[in-house]
Order: sequence, then structure tokens, then C-alpha cells
Amino acid sequence: MAAKVNLHAISELKNTSDDAIAPYMKKQGFTQSNLLTDVRLGLGLTACAIAGTTFYYDYTLGFEKTKEATLYAVVAYFVLNTLLTGWMWLVEGNTVYVGQRGDIKVTIASHNKKYTPVYELKITTTEVGKKPEVTEVKNLFAGWFDQQGYFVVKPFQAFLQNSIPVIAKNTLEAEMAIQTGKR
Repeated sequence: MAAKVNLHAISELKNTSDDAIAPYMKKQGFTQSNLLTDVRLGLGLTACAIAGTTFYYDYTLGFEKTKEATLYAVVAYFVLNTLLTGWMWLVEGNTVYVGQRGDIKVTIASHNKKYTPVYELKITTTEVGKKPEVTEVKNLFAGWFDQQGYFVVKPFQAFLQNSIPVIAKNTLEAEMAIQTGKR
């Protein structure tokens, strides 16, 4: 059973909802791209490695012998953290999922206003050779959290199914094929 969340903590509701997107998209045949996370990890780990190495050399050799290297390390650490912050604000933004199935790429960004229990998604669907299609949808968190604070998967998946144009189109086509087959 899923973990219980505090229904009054909007960030917990948002994070739990965000975390449920990737497994659903995987079931729909999409492969998640980890580029955004990989770049963030690479920048952060490099900055930490510089700080750790600087500490080690300062501890073993003493400050006087490592003064110049420490200066360069501090500058490099500052530059890497500035790049990391810029990456998170300018490139990642509110993006919670990037995935691809064939020639179709789906990017999902989530947002919610402070003190408002409304989950907002901006879904960008890009097909090769076509203009990107942007869809913005919103729904109350109460649509998929029960009164005790447990996440209910089926209503959330229905919300995603109806919100992501590629999946909604596939579902509609499947339903029409079933109806046609019955006649």
C-alpha cells in the first residue's frame, strides 16, 4: 500500500503525484529520458568532488602549501554551482518527465500555486516533422487522494490518460475498434 501523505502539505501531494507519472508513462510504452537528472548529478558530484579533494589536500599538506590550489578550487566550485543553479532554473524548470515512444516525445511539467490544492500540468507533445502541441490541464488533488491521505492510482491514471493527447487518441481509437468489432 502507498505511503500516507499529509493532505494539508501541498508539496507532498505534488511530489507524490509527480512520482506517479513515470510508471504510468512506462506502461504506455514510453521510455524516460534521464538527461536532465544526469546533468544535474554530474554538475553536483563534480562540485562535491572538488570540495572533498580540496579538503583532503588541505588536511594532509596544510593550508600554506595548498593556498593557490584552494583558490582555484573555490572558483571552480562557485562556477559549477552557478551552472547547476542555472540548469535547474532555466533548463529543467518544472519538468517532471521527458519520455519518448517512437517519433513522439512527451515533456510534462507540473506546477501548483502556493496554498492552492490544484495540480497543474503543462504537456508538450512533439512529433517528428510537426509543431509541438502544448496542452495545459489542472485538477484538484482530491481527485486522486482519499480522505486519509492515500494516493489512489486509477483516478490519477484516468486524469493523465485524458490529459495527454497521444494517449487519449490511442485510447479513443482502441475503444472505436472494440465497438466496430462488436457490430
